[in-house]
Amino acid sequence: MAERRDALTRLVQEHVGEGRPLTVRAFAERARDPKSGRRLSKSLVGNLVAGHQIKIDRDVVAAIAIGLGVPRRVVQAAAAEQYLGLTLDDPFDTDPGDTDAVVRVAHQPDADGDMPATREFIERARTRDQ
Repeated sequence: MAERRDALTRLVQEHVGEGRPLTVRAFAERARDPKSGRRLSKSLVGNLVAGHQIKIDRDVVAAIAIGLGVPRRVVQAAAAEQYLGLTLDDPFDTDPGDTDAVVRVAHQPDADGDMPATREFIERARTRDQ
């Protein structure tokens, strides 16, 4: 069975639809990126809620974030997972108390821990901060 990638769809469905905080109409009215002026049409919102593929770009991501009332990075991570097959996380399980830096890396799901350049960067940051 093919791996199911629907992170953005699930994120939107958690907020939009019957019995959810937002109706499709309310979400479509709120979903506007103030920087670009991009608005999401009701048909695009309907397709997104239904789980259909949509054309995604930074303005659409920003509009979705505004419409849902969530940080843009949350929508970016969900879109990267659904549309690019990338996971955004800390593959090294860095202890949050280690440094002031927060490490999140976009990577293929099967690349957990196998990123020598990223690991070297983290180690250099740790030794520099000590």
